[in-house]
Amino acid sequence: MQAGLIINTRATLYHERFHEAFGDLPWAIFDCPLTRPEPVGFSIPSPDDFDALIFTSQAGVAIFPSDFRWLEKKVYAVGQGTADAALTTGYLKVVSTGLNIEHMRRALDQVGPMRALYPSADEISYDLPAEFPYIQRLVIYSMAPRTDLPVSIAKSALAGTPIVVPLFSRRAVSIMADILRSAGIDAGNSKITAVGMSANVFTVDSPPWQRQVAAEEPTMEAVVLRTAEVIEGL
Repeated sequence: MQAGLIINTRATLYHERFHEAFGDLPWAIFDCPLTRPEPVGFSIPSPDDFDALIFTSQAGVAIFPSDFRWLEKKVYAVGQGTADAALTTGYLKVVSTGLNIEHMRRALDQVGPMRALYPSADEISYDLPAEFPYIQRLVIYSMAPRTDLPVSIAKSALAGTPIVVPLFSRRAVSIMADILRSAGIDAGNSKITAVGMSANVFTVDSPPWQRQVAAEEPTMEAVVLRTAEVIEGL
């Protein structure tokens, strides 16, 4: 098996989680965050008007400015990483609803109506308030896209080094495709495999990688498993 690279496209805030998840695989990990969180202007409503907070990302936890009254609210968090971030911030009652937004939906179904505030990014993968009208969404940050590919990755790709790129959203796929093309990399001059969290993330026409495969489930663990299978087959 030829040595290759795993490209970590996650935002810097999630690097520790990525390295923990992929660290046992035989290839080196190269960090190349495709986005960075940037706070946007927002007004914080009164905590007295809410029973709970909903967080679907660690960035949301980090950017939301909680005082002691918010810290007493129950928190529903997607993923253990988000739940851990909430606990570290000082929230007293944190529930990890599972690995992805589907698990969050099931958990909210079981809990029933409540007054919940959802601090989120401007772009979200699933509109929770559309399904649960009692949830009030508050946009508190955006994810600014990367515009360049690190030179070391470009050189490795053009030298024929096998590269696997786990991608977790449609936006990540689009940004990665753009920066690869801008570096002169395409399916004909590199050995890149894109591993998507689901088949639905692959929306780019004529992608600049040799092949793309999807995880069986939309979870980090399933992406790790699929990445391991790709590496084993190369």
